[in-house]
Amino acid sequence: MFEVASQIIICLILAALLGWIIGYLMGKATCKDKNTCAGEINNSHELHVDNKNTEKTATLMDNTDETLETVEVGTQPVLLTEAREGGKDNLQLIKGVGKVLEAVLNETGIYHFDQIAKLSNKEVEWLDNSMSFPGRIKRENWIEQAKELAEGKETEFSQRVERGEVTSSKKSD
Repeated sequence: MFEVASQIIICLILAALLGWIIGYLMGKATCKDKNTCAGEINNSHELHVDNKNTEKTATLMDNTDETLETVEVGTQPVLLTEAREGGKDNLQLIKGVGKVLEAVLNETGIYHFDQIAKLSNKEVEWLDNSMSFPGRIKRENWIEQAKELAEGKETEFSQRVERGEVTSSKKSD
């Protein structure tokens, strides 16, 4: 029994060693540029956002030809460090905003309908880029819904949430 087990272990070690050698040789054969194989240059685009300024710009690095391009990614909206007196609004009354997205908005500094209602196109662009949900604000008409809700009106979706028909949106704490 010990003899069979030792033969199996030896075969596994030899197979792993042979696999590593073949993989190494295949990698060397397909590698045309020494820097590319070393991982020093990759062929992807990286977007670096400068979050320290209110006017947002990004540096787009195209590593294929090593060019740098600065593109504007919007203007940071007015953000709050905490909800105003009286507490935060239930942002889940806006169609497209669930528990997770409301938490992300709150963490960013958006707690009230009027903050969303007053967003300019540049501010929407900034939110799209900084919170990784491109186009969602415009696509789901957040601003129009927020304007209605900020005025104390109801939307069809907010009525459904209040009636408990929308399971992903419950009243906020």
